[in-house]
Amino acid sequence: MTVKTRSKRANPVPLIVEEHPDDYNGYPFITLIQHRNEHILAIINNASDKTIEAFVLDLCGPQKINEETIISIAAEWWAESGEKYPLSVEFSKRGVTSETSKILRSYKVDFVTRVIGPLLSYPMDNVKSVKRRRRKPVPAGMEVTKNVFDLK
Repeated sequence: MTVKTRSKRANPVPLIVEEHPDDYNGYPFITLIQHRNEHILAIINNASDKTIEAFVLDLCGPQKINEETIISIAAEWWAESGEKYPLSVEFSKRGVTSETSKILRSYKVDFVTRVIGPLLSYPMDNVKSVKRRRRKPVPAGMEVTKNVFDLK
């Protein structure tokens, strides 16, 4: 994924996305993000051309969230439906969104230099519009009756 920088403070180099090293034996869904010279251990929720949304595992301790629970839910999600929908949907299904929203962060791609691990992207920005016809009001004085069809 190559991204053009727009800001003067942004990184002059494009985003580098790498797979886990061959000797890596940790969870396959965990990603290391290098953002403004800091390294963040996270699980990617969704990535687009402009932002990367991630559940930051480093924030579990300060936010008093059980990291083992987050990882066990993420492991089940990864095995069953990691390619179908984002992790936030799985958290919502299990009713833990109020807790996990405390560790959800969004990073601008312009300020991320490197990502090691899966950079999951789900096309969720497409909004389908539904066109509805407005009903005309019934004029005053007109009698309204139900149409009943007898199918005998």
